[in-house]
Amino acid sequence: MTKNTKLFAWDFHGTLEQGTEIGFAEILRKLARENNYKITIRLTEVRKLFGISILDYLRHFFPKLSDTEIYALRTQIRDKQNRKHIEKYIKPAPFAHEVLEKIKAQGHKNIVVSTSSKPHILRFLEIVDMMKYFDGIFGTDRHALDQDFDIVKEKTKVIKKFAKKHKIPAKNIIVIGDREEEIEVGIVLGATTYQYIQPEIPHIVTRAQFKIYDLREILREI
Repeated sequence: MTKNTKLFAWDFHGTLEQGTEIGFAEILRKLARENNYKITIRLTEVRKLFGISILDYLRHFFPKLSDTEIYALRTQIRDKQNRKHIEKYIKPAPFAHEVLEKIKAQGHKNIVVSTSSKPHILRFLEIVDMMKYFDGIFGTDRHALDQDFDIVKEKTKVIKKFAKKHKIPAKNIIVIGDREEEIEVGIVLGATTYQYIQPEIPHIVTRAQFKIYDLREILREI
């Protein structure tokens, strides 16, 4: 570890991968069919809501169901979003492998900080073949919680703890994500912030220092 070592803290869904929302839309459609719930679920609407919790998705698309029925559907989603499903729909974001590899090759640190559970993220990372690039993988399962969840607070705590352990100052931290909350984490930390924008996902306004459409632009930091 040197004083020039940098920490790249990555969000996963919508940043290092693409296709999650396509597969999730299909799961929602299957749930509607299997439960004889009359609704049209459009990919454009799923993408517009991208980033909210599973419970919020279900309440949006199945507003007539009780909480008990909504929780039952959430359990069904976990069963349906299995390895076979992920392999069908999910793939690495363009140039993600190249960028992660070059960062690691220069002696810097990559970590993933997700609001999905750690087992869930580990499975995704394995399928898109990214495990080897990370020095830390962190997940807090917001989707399993039934109460409010402070994304900024939780992600900030994780990144700060890792940075302190490895003696990496705030000026050497780079936070990369696609949602407002992830950018706010970087701002709280005093880090450099990058918002990665996928053309298919509706644009989210954030306070990121840099807004990019190509992950390779992050390589300017090494």
